[in-house]
Amino acid sequence: MKSRVSLSQTERKLYSKLRTLLNEPGLIRGSLVEMKRVCGKKSCHCATDPERKHRSLYLGLRIDGKNRMIYVPTEWEDRIREWTNRYAEMREVIEQLSLKSLERLKNRQE
Repeated sequence: MKSRVSLSQTERKLYSKLRTLLNEPGLIRGSLVEMKRVCGKKSCHCATDPERKHRSLYLGLRIDGKNRMIYVPTEWEDRIREWTNRYAEMREVIEQLSLKSLERLKNRQE
């Protein structure tokens, strides 16, 4: 097994970034989906002006093999956006680390 000291500077930075991401609270897999809808009230602005439909935000993800849409309240939007971005960033870092390890395997390096 390779010690941390013998890792490349790039790999050390990636592991450090991964630790930083994991130390932050909130991590969620999924995509934010914005929907605009007409509410159905005849007197509402959305019934007369298609540009003024009601906006709602959902978290789209797959749970137990089924696609799900979970409503995100307005006051949670920034938080959920941060959590999904953190997950995507973490996933990218893990992919880069995996490629570095694969490179080591191909070159038969410790």
